[in-house]
Amino acid sequence: MDRRPIERVRGTQDLGTRAADALDSVRSHCEARFSTHGFRRVDVPVIEAADLHLRKSGLEIITKLYAFHDLGGRRVCLRPELTASIVRAAIASPAQRLPDKVFATGPVFRYERPSRGRFRQFTQTGVEVLGADGALADAEIIALAATTLDSLGITGYVITIGNVGILSDVLGRLGLTGRRRAILLESLEETRRQGIDAVRRRFETLDPDAAAARAGPVETVHVDGSSRPETVARLIASVSPGDLGRRTLDDVATRLVARMQGDRAHEAVDRALAFIAQLGEVRGDPDDALTAGRALLEHHGLDVAPLSELARTVTLLEAFGVDRARLRIDLGLSRGLQYYTGMVFEIDHESLGAERQLCGGGRYDDLVRVLGGRQSIPATGFAFGLERLVMAREADAGPPADAAPATVLVVPSSPPDSARAIKCAVTLRHDGITATLDTSGRAVRAAVAFAAREGFPAVAVVSGDDSEDTCRPRALSEGYTGAGDAPSQAPPPIPFAAMGPWLDAQGIARQPRGSWPEGRR
Repeated sequence: MDRRPIERVRGTQDLGTRAADALDSVRSHCEARFSTHGFRRVDVPVIEAADLHLRKSGLEIITKLYAFHDLGGRRVCLRPELTASIVRAAIASPAQRLPDKVFATGPVFRYERPSRGRFRQFTQTGVEVLGADGALADAEIIALAATTLDSLGITGYVITIGNVGILSDVLGRLGLTGRRRAILLESLEETRRQGIDAVRRRFETLDPDAAAARAGPVETVHVDGSSRPETVARLIASVSPGDLGRRTLDDVATRLVARMQGDRAHEAVDRALAFIAQLGEVRGDPDDALTAGRALLEHHGLDVAPLSELARTVTLLEAFGVDRARLRIDLGLSRGLQYYTGMVFEIDHESLGAERQLCGGGRYDDLVRVLGGRQSIPATGFAFGLERLVMAREADAGPPADAAPATVLVVPSSPPDSARAIKCAVTLRHDGITATLDTSGRAVRAAVAFAAREGFPAVAVVSGDDSEDTCRPRALSEGYTGAGDAPSQAPPPIPFAAMGPWLDAQGIARQPRGSWPEGRR
């Protein structure tokens, strides 16, 4: 049998006490904030049908899924995020009252290249608003994300807002749907970084039809949408059958129309890429970016309503108390996900480098229908990556105070005192005092030395020599050494129930390890 140590799976983490407590502190803080804003907690399975996420995010997600066949032959996956599962659950509950505000927290899994701040298993928490449309709902979730960061003491962040509905409208007008539309939506950021030509080459690699259109022999013929194979057949009727090889006239005509339509699609893609490049340049201060965006849309004869909605969102965010100096407008923001239909936003922390994104979200009004609902339901939401929140909190507020792992170490003086020591620990916990029962069997002196070394601020020694339901507490800063103290130095016994006031009198805080001072609420 191979007895070599088994290594941790790449992209996962082993969290020690301090790291686990820091993550739990952020999680509980976020959930408390969500609850105070009227969101109710839900929970969804870790394992889902793979089709759920393929429908939501398209085939591109398949390279990031931990997908497999279960013993029943079903194609399943570990969830890569929470939104799809929440929407699926909502569809399965037709009696659900709308609008509905929910939040969920849990581990998610994505097969990505691991790096600092990017893991293959990480923890997400986020909110969803189902059944609410318009700028008010959008502003509420952005403000909730921002004020949650404020309350955590995270200060070095910026909020970037865009609207993918603008580009979706343009692609629809150009007749681009399906795979071409998906690729172009995902090309917003790439166009800005690499230029149109680079994206065009990538597009033709991913879309063979586009490459065929570019390479086709028909360069000057343009056919409108009403053209039919029989129409073209009449145009080539004079062609000798010998020139057609083994194909029928109908076959040739069909192929010719398809080629010409592909040529039109190629032209539409070029027009879309040119517009994407212009759209990606519209970013910066809200007032300046919205003015530039309006001019661009009017120049192309496009609806400016999405920009009016963004302007209203910015105004409402200020009403929520969000600092306008943190806001940026970027019409080239796409988030790289197909299911968004309108407003999208990201919150980045400037000091975290390549993995600076703390939060992402937006509006996804078509997702209910895409996942099998009878009709579209307006929806909006966001998600935090908790591990990155911990990183950002430590960057801005410093590491958490390394408080004692427990407020009191309860030590039985001898084995026969164990039952009374248990009662002492139970009483302390019932009174809201964090207590650890020493089960090592060590002598009192050794147990107290351990407590001092590990940072316990106090011990409570339980001895059969004392009255029932009493213990002898001592703050370790006073130099208590346990057994061996002179009788005159030994602390007097006090009732178990008096430990709370005694701790308060000693100035010993009842707090767990890894706590941060609370930020602005």
